[in-house]
Amino acid sequence: MDENQHRHDHDHDGEGRCQPHSPSRPIAEYQKHGIRFQFPGSWELTEESHPESTTITVQSEGTSFWTITLLSWTPDPDELLDQVVETFKQDYEDVDVLAQVGSICGLPTLGRDVDFVCYDLVNSAVLRLFQTSQKTILILFQGTDHELNLTRAELEFITASLSCEDEDGDEANFGDLNV
Repeated sequence: MDENQHRHDHDHDGEGRCQPHSPSRPIAEYQKHGIRFQFPGSWELTEESHPESTTITVQSEGTSFWTITLLSWTPDPDELLDQVVETFKQDYEDVDVLAQVGSICGLPTLGRDVDFVCYDLVNSAVLRLFQTSQKTILILFQGTDHELNLTRAELEFITASLSCEDEDGDEANFGDLNV
């Protein structure tokens, strides 16, 4: 199939696996609220702030999106993830959940991989949560499985580019997030 006939929002490595855009493609950068990340320049960014939280979302041209929520308080990580998963279970009948653990800059990272059916399509959501001394950070990315074949590399690229300032103003890279 001619590349002009099939629009790609990603590149391929030597073995044909999807990879994030090469640096020659348009990449945008977000830097505010003590965090910084890069995202595909064609994706739409929105931000919503409340007194105790800020949520930044980047949306693909399709259904895939990546969201980071910065909470100025430190809830119990297990309870918060359970609440988010419970919301999925309330909204969708068939929900499968797989617990994930890892670390970010030596900080414990909790996660859940959630699969669910919506409008007869299988969807996947990746949840990762960690706490700094200043805040709790929740990352969620989601899409239909057939679209994630094209966008997962982009979503992982955004996560890998994430960095955050610590309380001393030094930048700490959170790119070792287990997603």
